Amino acid sequence: MLKHLLSTAAGLAGMCALLIPGTSYAQFKATYDEIVAAAKREPPVQWCSGMSAKETQPLVNAFKKVYPDVPEVNDFECSGQDATQRVLTEWKARVTQVDLLDTDTEILQAMEDQNLTHVQNWSVFKGTPIEIDPRNIFYKGRVLTVGQAHRVIWFNPKVIKFEDAPKSFEECANPKYKGILAADVRPALFELSKDVGGPWGEAEIKKWAAGIKANNPLWVRGTSHAYQVISSGERGLNCGQQLHGLFRGGIDPSDPNAPIQFIIPNPSIARDYTRLVIAPKPNAPNATVLFAAFLASPKGQTAMAEMNPGYASVYVDGSYTQKAYQKFGAKVLRASQEDLAKVTDNFTNIILTEWGFPSAAR
Repeated sequence: MLKHLLSTAAGLAGMCALLIPGTSYAQFKATYDEIVAAAKREPPVQWCSGMSAKETQPLVNAFKKVYPDVPEVNDFECSGQDATQRVLTEWKARVTQVDLLDTDTEILQAMEDQNLTHVQNWSVFKGTPIEIDPRNIFYKGRVLTVGQAHRVIWFNPKVIKFEDAPKSFEECANPKYKGILAADVRPALFELSKDVGGPWGEAEIKKWAAGIKANNPLWVRGTSHAYQVISSGERGLNCGQQLHGLFRGGIDPSDPNAPIQFIIPNPSIARDYTRLVIAPKPNAPNATVLFAAFLASPKGQTAMAEMNPGYASVYVDGSYTQKAYQKFGAKVLRASQEDLAKVTDNFTNIILTEWGFPSAAR
């Protein structure tokens, strides 16, 4: 939940920004130099992120190193639909306590349809030190993306050898993995859908889901739960979990002694991870735009990869993930945020209906 927003200091800061004439709802500037100059005079950006402070602080530090005269961004963790809906409700009422929000693919289309967030012309940064790769801009400037979540196959080498582990998501439904498999109750393999350019139609989705269920998986929820189950050897295999979760313990999963190792399946999924949207009336408009642009630029993408190599974009030359994809010879599946928003509900419903809407084991 929005724990930092509820603190006394943050609450007073938000109220002051709303009540002091001339400080709230400052104007967005039109050029890079104007944006930088204005950002130096604005209050700190309030960034509500789904990542932990341990993950966001290095990104804030990297920005501060490039723009030392801009007030330091206040990064705080807030995740889940309740937190997101609270922020959106405030934005609808034009009460701004959060300037920048990380959000989920599932609600991006609603933001577009209801015009809930600021739409920025990011071409203002073209030719600047933080020029943005167009592949990180969606909904005509409403959404920026930073880093990628790579859906891969985890395995415990003490339970199952590399040569015996599946090399594709389809193979995870093979009956030989019965009793070895752990499966997340929230499937997120949307890029495999034919509707966004993947190989699976509805028949293939149902067949895969039925095969997974028949393998009697241990149902888990989220990266931490999956890590606990696989590293302990309770189960030896998890298909579709995120690569970056393997780095959170400070262990390189490429190390042959790592408790969990990974396989980049072919094809594999490189989904945009952090999806940034800006308040319609931010209290620090230019600092917010500047910080978001930095994160989506090569400088920010590199900082993300340094913070956790598993978050690295495959489009960053020499990144950990780019090398991993090349090593496994995997084709990259990456659908646009607009396309994904249209298929996630149907894809999930097909699988969960086949699975019988399981709950994670406790």
